[in-house]
Amino acid sequence: MNSSSPSGLERLAAALAAGAMMELRLTPKPGLVDLLDNGSHPDLSFPVMERSVGIVARYLEEIVASLRAEEAFDRQKEIALRSERRLYAEIGTNTHKGYIFLAGMLLIARHHAGASGESAVRKSLSAISRTFFSTAGERDTHGERVRRQFHGGGIVREAIEAYPSLFDGALPVFRQVMEQRKCVTTASFAMMARLMQTIDDTTTLHRGGMEGLERVRRDGRALERIIAEGGDCAAFLERLNQDYKRLNLTIGGVADMLGIAFACLIFGREIDPDARDAEKYLPLLSAIA
Repeated sequence: MNSSSPSGLERLAAALAAGAMMELRLTPKPGLVDLLDNGSHPDLSFPVMERSVGIVARYLEEIVASLRAEEAFDRQKEIALRSERRLYAEIGTNTHKGYIFLAGMLLIARHHAGASGESAVRKSLSAISRTFFSTAGERDTHGERVRRQFHGGGIVREAIEAYPSLFDGALPVFRQVMEQRKCVTTASFAMMARLMQTIDDTTTLHRGGMEGLERVRRDGRALERIIAEGGDCAAFLERLNQDYKRLNLTIGGVADMLGIAFACLIFGREIDPDARDAEKYLPLLSAIA
């Protein structure tokens, strides 16, 4: 996150839209919608998730406009809640609800950081998140109920600790595997493997309890070993997908953070977005180039 140009916010918003689409296109993924099937989501499909990314893109544009106007944080919170309602109205489910929160907080933190470096952004993110969760009150959502039941940190801890699964886990792993293998797809699977081990995924806990979460963590470790040994990670993931569908298991929290990871890599020009996809959702794509 080393850009200091005046278009930093627009570039980051564009990268976040492109990152959400890049996560959707990564195939195969266990229990998630991708180019092969709908995973453990019979109510979803690839076209439906594309529409959801479009809602995310419009949300990001609104957040950037609000930040540029120096509006209060409550205004950005209002925009996020309205976008969540739009998801339910247009899609019929919460699809990218977690991504809306993670992406929005990152944009807001980047704006208020006072510097463009990772350390400054993380410090800003942690401070804003602590304030938000100390004043937000408790919402009766699946995530909140699961966090109370299993005493997990989930997205709350991730935000307060400034996305450690992203900055201390996924991104370093991607860079290491890219250096070794020179393959974006393999490095992307390596990021997913690490996130499967580190995210307290409330969607997994909601469907599978602690047993389901432990299964996902074991599978993440196994995927990491297969990649390190040069094995066939795609075949392994296809088998996992069949298992997860049978168990009604999914990893929505992993997917959300994976999209944020892609966004950071796009923003830092470490990987290129697919312009044919991303430009449909955010006219600011040219800012990435």
